Amino acid sequence: MLSLRSKGKIILWPVYFDSTVSWSNGRRVPKANAIRAPKTEDIVMAAVSAGLKAELQPNVAHPRYPFIKSGYVLVDTKEPKEKVIKLIAGKLSRGN
Repeated sequence: MLSLRSKGKIILWPVYFDSTVSWSNGRRVPKANAIRAPKTEDIVMAAVSAGLKAELQPNVAHPRYPFIKSGYVLVDTKEPKEKVIKLIAGKLSRGN
C-alpha cells in the first residue's frame, strides 16, 4: 500500500497551527505564526490562496486527541511538509 506522501499528498491538522497548544502536544509553527483555535475551513482557504489544491476531511480525530473530531486538510503537493506548514501558517496569521 502506498503512503499518502508517496502519492504527493500531506495531511494538515488544525493543531499544527493552534497557538493554545504547546509544541510538545502537536503545534508545528512558532507561536508568533500560530492562531487561536484554527478551523479546517480556514486552513483550506489559506492553502487555496497559496495556490495549493486542498480538500477538507471532516469528522476525523487527530491521534493525540481522539475525543475531538476536528477533521484535517489533505493537500496535494510535492513540497516538503514543513515548507507547506510554514506557508499556510503565514497565510493564516495574516488572515489570508
